[in-house]
Amino acid sequence: MRRFLSLSLGALLLASIAVASSGGATQAEARWVITDLGTLGGSSSDAIDVNERGQIVGSSQITATGDDGIQNVRAFLWQNGRMRGLGTLGGQESVATAVNERGQVVGDSSTGVENAEAQPSWHAFLWQEGKMRDLGTLGGPSSWASDINERGQVVGWSDTRAKDEFGRP
Repeated sequence: MRRFLSLSLGALLLASIAVASSGGATQAEARWVITDLGTLGGSSSDAIDVNERGQIVGSSQITATGDDGIQNVRAFLWQNGRMRGLGTLGGQESVATAVNERGQVVGDSSTGVENAEAQPSWHAFLWQEGKMRDLGTLGGPSSWASDINERGQVVGWSDTRAKDEFGRP
């Protein structure tokens, strides 16, 4: 019992010292800025990545969700207080997923071509100098870009071959 009492008093003393020493210290205040990026005409946008220059990429609705369930979203680049739509690779939708310090943007876009499941095929893209470039696939119907480094190297994933009419590779 005496040992338990000693340990309890020791723990209480340490806790008191910790509270006393932190009580008088000043902590740096958190500082941030909340900015409404706006949209490309729809009701919402989704910021996905930001670089050190303050360029932000993501997707924005361009119209309200239609009866067909399509949200009609487009990839965007936000800089200098303005949101710019980046277009598509021929389909109705696109999403920007990353931006590097050079302002190169990667993402995914529907192509306007249907895959074996009668769904839109999506391809990874690289957007730079005002142009969207299709990065293609590794033999299958779709690819997606996840990130881009400062050398312009893109990572992501791709289907390697098309599926048959039963959904098998």
